[in-house]
Amino acid sequence: MIEILAQYPLAYLHSDGRQLFVRAVIAWLIAASLAIDFTLSGPLLVVHVLANRWLSIPVGVSTYGIRGIPLYVKLSLICTGVYGLAFVRSHEWLDAFFRSGYHCTVLAFGLNTCAYTTKIFAGAIRMTPYGKVGAARAYGMPQLTLYLRMILPSALRRALPAYSNEVKRMLHASTVAFTATVGCPGARRPVVRLLG
Repeated sequence: MIEILAQYPLAYLHSDGRQLFVRAVIAWLIAASLAIDFTLSGPLLVVHVLANRWLSIPVGVSTYGIRGIPLYVKLSLICTGVYGLAFVRSHEWLDAFFRSGYHCTVLAFGLNTCAYTTKIFAGAIRMTPYGKVGAARAYGMPQLTLYLRMILPSALRRALPAYSNEVKRMLHASTVAFTATVGCPGARRPVVRLLG
C-alpha cells in the first residue's frame, strides 16, 4: 500500500527527461501564478483599502481594466504585443523572457488572478461591520491591532470562498494556456507539447 502511495504522485508529476507532461505543467503554472498573486496583491490591497484617494484610484482603475479584458486576449497581448516592441527585443533578458510561451502564460495568469484577489479581499475588508470597528476603537485598540485581530480575520473568513472559486477558475482557464501559446509568434515553443 505504501508503495502505491509513493508512486501515485509520479503519474501526475512525470517527465521524460526533456519536458514535463500536462498535469505537471498545469501544477507548476498555477503555483507560479499564485506566487505572483501573493507577491503583488498584498501591497496593492493595502494601497487600495488603506491609502488616500490619489493612490487608491489608480489601483482600482488598473484592477478594473485587467479584470475587464478576457484572459485569452491578455495572453495574446503579452505573447505578441509586448514581444513586438523594439525595447523588449533589444534587451537580452526581456527577449528571452517573452520568447517563452510558459513565461508569458505565468505572467498573464499572475496578473489576472492578482487583480481578482485584490478586489476580493478589498471587498471583504470593506464589508467588515462598522459596529465591530467602532467598538474596537471605543475600547482604545490601536490601528494595527484592530486590523490584525478584528478586520483581517473576519475579512479572511468572508473572502476564502470567493478566493477558492478564483483558484478553481484559474485551473479551468489553464486550457487557454495551451491554445493561446501555440500561436505565439515570439514563443519558440508552446507551453506544452502533448506526448503520444
